[in-house]
Amino acid sequence: MTLVRLATNPSVERAGIGAIPTPICYGHRGARGHAPENTLLSFALAFDLGADGIECDAQLSADGRLLIIHDGTVNRTTNGRGLVHDLSFDALRQLDAGGGQRIPTLDETLALVGERGGLLNLEMKGENDAEALAVAEAVAARLAALPDDDPLRRDILASSFSLPAVAEIKRRLPWLRVGALFGGRAWTRQQMIERALALGAEAIHPHPRILTAETVRAAHEAGLRVNVWTANRWATIRQLIAWEVDGVFSDFPERVVIARRLGQTRDRQTGR
Repeated sequence: MTLVRLATNPSVERAGIGAIPTPICYGHRGARGHAPENTLLSFALAFDLGADGIECDAQLSADGRLLIIHDGTVNRTTNGRGLVHDLSFDALRQLDAGGGQRIPTLDETLALVGERGGLLNLEMKGENDAEALAVAEAVAARLAALPDDDPLRRDILASSFSLPAVAEIKRRLPWLRVGALFGGRAWTRQQMIERALALGAEAIHPHPRILTAETVRAAHEAGLRVNVWTANRWATIRQLIAWEVDGVFSDFPERVVIARRLGQTRDRQTGR
């Protein structure tokens, strides 16, 4: 079995450099293991460490502006307190997100990804489906403004645990690549695949604890990609590569890059 494949899905073909080796490495909230999560510093560091793309989380301020922050509150990741959706854009931007970093805007994040020529997995967050749907509507409005020839149209993958939000953004932007997030053990292999196909998703995004080699094979047979969150242990990363998943999200993106390269080296040495 080939441990490292080249991505053949046209959506990840990159102008001028061919296909990205798989599994695609996404820095989870940037390089969260090394820098304050979901900050421009963390995103830039992930690319510096060799990540092919970054993953980040979009939410709305009280006045309807899109920012990048994971939790429903600012308590854990900033020097402030309160619910994200209760705080104004200006108030959120005044907070320290770690090391003097500010909470980034979606526009700032898109600009950085565009400058680096990388991929972006944009997760639409919400404490419930209604909040996630509002984020999906706002993200759709922003992405709709991208010029037809903007590489970001090809390089963005939108995802959410809120499957109604995934369905809504796909309805609004049929050209946008979307993925369905799954975390609970209640999800069966068949349920994940069926729901993703019904949404018009290109991928399922399961947690490692609910993933098996059989699920990867079944998803691939159904025409779906498999992007896995969040893998930080070397053993887990190596197992996912052996299962031939398509993407891995990691707080330590350099580990995925190293493991992927070691797999390529072993393949060359063994002639596989």
